[in-house]
Order: sequence, then structure tokens, then C-alpha cells
Amino acid sequence: MTTETALDLSEMDPAEWRVLVNEVIYGPYTLGQMVGFIAEKRVGPRTQVAEGDGGAFLPAREHRPLVHHLNEALRPSSQPEPADDVSNYLIIAKLTGTGETQLVSAMNRLGKFAEIMPGVWALRSSVKHSRLREQLNQTVTSADQVMIANASTGRLAWLNLGPEADVHIRRVWNADLD
Repeated sequence: MTTETALDLSEMDPAEWRVLVNEVIYGPYTLGQMVGFIAEKRVGPRTQVAEGDGGAFLPAREHRPLVHHLNEALRPSSQPEPADDVSNYLIIAKLTGTGETQLVSAMNRLGKFAEIMPGVWALRSSVKHSRLREQLNQTVTSADQVMIANASTGRLAWLNLGPEADVHIRRVWNADLD
């Protein structure tokens, strides 16, 4: 496909959404990306979100285009996972200050873990992926960077990597190889 015939989706789904986390603004994102964040539980009803350039940051539940998707994400699954399911996680972190002590303390509460090499841990836990991300997010600062790979399911989550890394990770993680 040449640049003359390339499909431009920017008018159909413009990047006009911003997310405020720990006083850091991320974005702009498209509505499609926001829906993905909601499905991954990276954006919840109380997450501060702004629509449009210069829009006010309000809880996501107050943005009409997001309400349906938030409700769907909060609806219990028709096939809930058993509470005793155990997953193996690989946690990779670049931490500042006392971040490592706090992260290790959190992992100690969440399951059994081992440091594989500096900044890399294996964790075995019955905690769900989204809950693990939430727990680790509470222990790190906005300067810390964390990736969480669920080796049991192939899911990936991250904290504080920024919008460019976000785009690159999404482009690669589930990409077709042909």
C-alpha cells in the first residue's frame, strides 16, 4: 500500500483522550485505545480522563463514550476463574530510591518469589493479573518502570513506560508473524 492509498483513520478515531496518573499526563489516545485500556483494567471508573485538547480531567465514568465500556468491564464474567488458580509471573523493574524494598515487600505478600537477576523477579501467586498490577502500582513511584508478564496466560501489563513504549509494546505483543 502506498502513502497515496493509505487509509487515514485519524478522522474516524482521533487521538483526543488523555489520562492523568500520579500527576503525569499520558496520551493522546484514540477511543479504541481507551476501550482497550478499560478491558485490561488499566483505566477504571475513577481514573482521571480528559477528552479533547484542553478538556478537564474528570473520572472516566463521567465521559459518556466510556460509560458502556466501563460497565462491560465491571460486569462479572460468565465463566469466572476459580479463586485457587495459580499463575507464574515475570516482573521486570527499573526502580529508583526505595522502590526495590517496597516492591519486594509487596511480592512477599502476594506469593512466592525469587530474584532471577538485578531487576527481574519470578513470582508465583493466586492473585489475578489486574489485581497484581494494581498492587504493584501502589508500591512504585511515577519514576519507577515495571513490566509484568503472566507466563501462564501470555498477558502483559506495565507501569510508567510512557505512551511511545505503550504503542510499540502493543504493536509487537500480539502481532502476526507473517
